[in-house]
Amino acid sequence: MGNPLIEPVLPPTLVAELVTSPSLEQLLNRFLDEAPRRLSSFAAGVYVHDHATGRPAAAEVRGLGNYYVRSYERHGRDRDPVVQSALRDRRVCDSDSLMSREEWLKLPVVHDVFAPHAMARVLCAPFVVGAEVVGTLNLARRDGEPEFTEEDRDAARAAATVLGIAVSAVRERASAERERVQLTEALDRCSTPVVLTDLGLARRHLNAPAAALFDRLGDARPEVERLLDCDDDERAVASWTAGGGQGAGLHLTITSQRLPSQPDVIVSVIATRDASSRAIAPARLALLTPREVEIATRALTGRRDGEIAADLVISRHTVKHHLKSIYAKLGVHTRAELLDRLLF
Repeated sequence: MGNPLIEPVLPPTLVAELVTSPSLEQLLNRFLDEAPRRLSSFAAGVYVHDHATGRPAAAEVRGLGNYYVRSYERHGRDRDPVVQSALRDRRVCDSDSLMSREEWLKLPVVHDVFAPHAMARVLCAPFVVGAEVVGTLNLARRDGEPEFTEEDRDAARAAATVLGIAVSAVRERASAERERVQLTEALDRCSTPVVLTDLGLARRHLNAPAAALFDRLGDARPEVERLLDCDDDERAVASWTAGGGQGAGLHLTITSQRLPSQPDVIVSVIATRDASSRAIAPARLALLTPREVEIATRALTGRRDGEIAADLVISRHTVKHHLKSIYAKLGVHTRAELLDRLLF
């Protein structure tokens, strides 16, 4: 084996493969494709620990059968002085440096678990990330093979360091993907349309209600999409009411907010009101003059001030004047509030 400080135990291309592995299973298998040969051991195993219990949650072993794996977990792990010492001291430990050959051969775990599988000497290298032991790299050599040297321990330590980084990277990606799926499903299940706009990536994500709403908008979709931007503001509120044609009677109130930690990301929550499915409350219309009723009912259908003025052959100024009077009588300030007040 070459000096790991001069000739890396794991070449850069392999390290890159490990760190970018799509799953923990693929990471362990790819590592073990190379480990026995590169670490001069007939058997090698990687045990990844559970965050909560500290016990192995995933394991892959090469060079030994399933019976050994089950036997070791059931009868050997807690009696294995090499693993226990490595976990306690958080450093590489091997049977040759831990005790004499005579002492080693007298241990029940050697007689019951290791010897039947021709494991004459073993080594354990913990991989530690932060303050947590993420797992261990375990190696075994047969009788007649050389003792583990300081160079071997350095090589195992280097390999364990790579494993720690790679396992953490895989876990972080898996956690992020799990969170993404959960958030996506949660947003799709809520009844409120929500749009996430990432200006940096020029991408938008619509939850299921938002996708259904935008499909309903038809040709008006680009007009509404423009209202999702905050421009230079941290927060913006915009209203939109559909005219005739597809989506007629639909009123939207769009509240958009930039994320404080990521200003390029905008979350837009869309409140919808559909005038076409609601009736005008006669008692409230009774508070208005006939002209105000004409203007109010047209406003509810999404007609703009200029369109209302053209319909009634009056000036836009007159329309605005009547709308102010309508708002005052009904105690509202916006067309969205007017919609809620007049419809039931």
